[in-house]
Amino acid sequence: MNVKWRGWVSFFGKVFVFFTGALITQGVIAASQQKVMGDYHLTIYEDAQGSVDGIELFTKLADREAFFGVSCTRMSPFPLLQVLLFNDEVISESPRLLQLRYSLEGSTLQSDGLQGVLKATDSVEEHSNKIRIEFGSVGLGSMHAMQEAYDEFLNKLAASKMLQLELSHRTLGNFEYGFSLNGLGPLLAPYRDICR
Repeated sequence: MNVKWRGWVSFFGKVFVFFTGALITQGVIAASQQKVMGDYHLTIYEDAQGSVDGIELFTKLADREAFFGVSCTRMSPFPLLQVLLFNDEVISESPRLLQLRYSLEGSTLQSDGLQGVLKATDSVEEHSNKIRIEFGSVGLGSMHAMQEAYDEFLNKLAASKMLQLELSHRTLGNFEYGFSLNGLGPLLAPYRDICR
């Protein structure tokens, strides 16, 4: 087993629990199928009738305990985009609202109204940060406008090969992550209706 896949296997359980928790709390049955393409792992969740009810896609940085993922269910009007940080990658021991800027394909860093909501977990079983990437409501006057903003952002991600994220907080400093988007677009395409 090569080093890259060993990292996926060792952290798959932790990431699976994070993403699956979001889907199960929204009523998705845990029956699943799994696929891997490029740098992304896809899990498909079906309802009792066998219809696709939710998906989760994630990737891991090769040399760090940091993940980027997208989860969607029919029960939620918005996709869940998040960064998961484990052990030495943890940046805060308490919840924080982070400023977030991103770049696709090396473009200039931009915000587009995105922010990071950090949830910290520090227990015997787990030491992690889950950072939910979301649009702030400023400038998005309706739920429809927010859905369009998420849809446009997912389109940008699906059409790109690299996502550079910069998270910052006045007391914590700046943190940068570069996630591959190789495989995200083709895996996401058949399930775009679930992410709306």
